[in-house]
Amino acid sequence: GTPIRTMVGLLLLKRIYNLGDETVIEQWVQNPYFQYFCGEAEFQWKPPCDPSDMVHFRKRIGEQGAEKILEVSINTRRDEIKTTNDVLVDTTAQEKNITYPTDSSY
Repeated sequence: GTPIRTMVGLLLLKRIYNLGDETVIEQWVQNPYFQYFCGEAEFQWKPPCDPSDMVHFRKRIGEQGAEKILEVSINTRRDEIKTTNDVLVDTTAQEKNITYPTDSSY
């Protein structure tokens, strides 16, 4: 079977990024950050499980179990989030107002 850490990680990634079962498995294979989040130490080229295993896992833990996993994952950093006044902003995708000499806008 698939390790519980991997299944819980996949469930959290699915909820965080609003992905489907097949999509989260595809992203896991392509994204080393997803794999690290799920407990892998080395990059894996094969999916950790079949997408149908996600359905079976959710049925086993039930809706309350899924909510409990999400609640615990939020609560683990709640104190840290409350005590900081820092705001993190990713500006790598913002447009810059730069005109290059090769632009033909003159």
